[in-house]
Amino acid sequence: MIQPAIVIIQARSSSSRLPNKVLKPLAGQPMLWHIVQRARACENVGHVVVATSVDPSDDALAKFCGETDVECYRGSLSNVLSLYIAVLERYDYPYFVRVTGDCPLIHPPFIDRQIQALIAHDADLVRCDAPSTLLEGQGTCSTRSLRRVAQASDHPDDQEHVGARFYAEHPEAFRTVGLQLPPHLKDTRWRLTVDEAKDYQMMATLYGALYKGRPIPLEVVVDYLQCHSKVARLNQRVEHSAINQKLVEVRAAQQPPLVGALPW
Repeated sequence: MIQPAIVIIQARSSSSRLPNKVLKPLAGQPMLWHIVQRARACENVGHVVVATSVDPSDDALAKFCGETDVECYRGSLSNVLSLYIAVLERYDYPYFVRVTGDCPLIHPPFIDRQIQALIAHDADLVRCDAPSTLLEGQGTCSTRSLRRVAQASDHPDDQEHVGARFYAEHPEAFRTVGLQLPPHLKDTRWRLTVDEAKDYQMMATLYGALYKGRPIPLEVVVDYLQCHSKVARLNQRVEHSAINQKLVEVRAAQQPPLVGALPW
């Protein structure tokens, strides 16, 4: 079977709120290592590539990739969109998964289902039927759509956030498919993104309790947080960046026509 998608994990060491977070340890391994293992568990993914910069601040990150047999592509520090375009020029995949290096609990079944939804309706974007903070940092799109964004926009927000602004403001330019989430994934109670020290404290505690040598199932994470409210509250006051909050508002206000919908 030829897998239709590539996972591109964007990672850098110069995060303003928590520098070098992608290499911070979780259960004895760097956070990035866990993200790679989870990405490799996706059935519809043929390649996993870490995209980082040529800036010296990311030399340690690239060195880690080289030592652990993780494919790495290096390019612009500020224009992350150009990194994605370059990787997609190198590998001929019709779909790509944008994974951020601060989400160490990406959910392979969700990624696979997004890919299946895009294929089923020859779509560019996936729109879930409910918000969920459990599923952040793992969006799947068509390669043709990103090339369209790169040609249409040179806005700094699109360069830094891989076209997220253009996608949000111009939904009519793309074919969007709906994805119906199961009840256990429709949840906004917890933050599973590592932006600040409190996020890392929560994630390190969770991994210390649950990691047994294999990727932790997301359902096990949810059960743990339900039963350990003290751990769940560690990062509940941390807020998303201003640009991410703005994009959420823009997407919520948009109701693009769907070319179809897929149940879980």
